[in-house]
Amino acid sequence: EQRFAYSFVQADTAVKSASGFLHALTFSCNDAAPTAGSIIVYDNTAESGTVIFNHTFTTTPFVPFTVIIDAAFSVGLYVGFTTTNDVNVTVSYR
Repeated sequence: EQRFAYSFVQADTAVKSASGFLHALTFSCNDAAPTAGSIIVYDNTAESGTVIFNHTFTTTPFVPFTVIIDAAFSVGLYVGFTTTNDVNVTVSYR
């Protein structure tokens, strides 16, 4: 049985400050028209360094979706937003 911790984030957030494993990212809209921009996941404790995942959103509403990553990270796990807080991300990790 796989077990993961979950963090729900809407703005720049350091999710974990040590090495670990990123299982999945689930994206959802929390209003009718998201702000265009990107959500970038870093192997770091700050918004820089090695990019694990980068997704760009337009202003088009979307249904929630999940991206399976299944990748190890060595420094930490940081989620950076260039959108406003109208796109949600649930991070599944250990």
